[in-house]
This record gives sequence, C-alpha cells and structure tokens, in this order.
Amino acid sequence: MSLYTLTAKPGFERYTIQVGWNPHRTYVATVVDFTWDPVTEPHHEPDTIHLGRMGDDSRPGEVLLAVAPYAEIAADLPAMLRADQAAHPVRR
Repeated sequence: MSLYTLTAKPGFERYTIQVGWNPHRTYVATVVDFTWDPVTEPHHEPDTIHLGRMGDDSRPGEVLLAVAPYAEIAADLPAMLRADQAAHPVRR
C-alpha cells in the first residue's frame, strides 16, 4: 500500500489530505480535519472525504479530482500512483 500526504491549498490548511494505492483493488483518498471539535464548533462541521472504490483499479484520476479543491497535486503524482499499482498488483 502507498499513501501520500499532500500540501493543502491556502485556506484548507486545517485539513490532512492523503491519496494512495491499496492492492485490495482500489485507489484511496481522504480529506479530514483532525482539529475540528463538535462541542465548540457544532455549526462549522468540516468537509470530509473518504474514497476507496472496490473494483476500480485502473486509474487514479477519480481520487485526485476529489482532493484537487483542497490540495496541491504534483504533476508526477498520477504516475507515482500508477507505479505503486504496478509494483503492488491487485491481490487475488
């Protein structure tokens, strides 16, 4: 499994943004605010994204599109994710 922590875009520094490859047949993406406190900020719930589609092991594009509003996407990241997939193929 690979997991990359991305740099947040300005205004989204409160989020931890990660993408990667899981050889159980899926690319994964998460956008989470670990600093949010529902007691002190009940009306300011942050965005939360968690993706990992079973059976879609061909392209990292969906997870990268999901995190693009929140994080800087390095130009070589899609190739890195495809290389991770090639190095750790789907487990059967």
